[in-house]
Amino acid sequence: MDQRPFSPEDMSRRRKRSIALALVLAGLVVLFFVTTIVRLGGEVALRNF
Repeated sequence: MDQRPFSPEDMSRRRKRSIALALVLAGLVVLFFVTTIVRLGGEVALRNF
C-alpha cells in the first residue's frame, strides 16, 4: 500500500467541501428554526407559563 500524504490540492478541495457542507447544515438549522417559530406563532416569546 502506498502511504503518501495528501497533496495541497487534495487538502484545498477537502477544505472547500467541508466549508460547503457546513454552510448547508447551518442553512438547514436556520430553516428549521424559522419554520418552528412560524408554526408556533410570532408571539411564542410573550406567552406566560
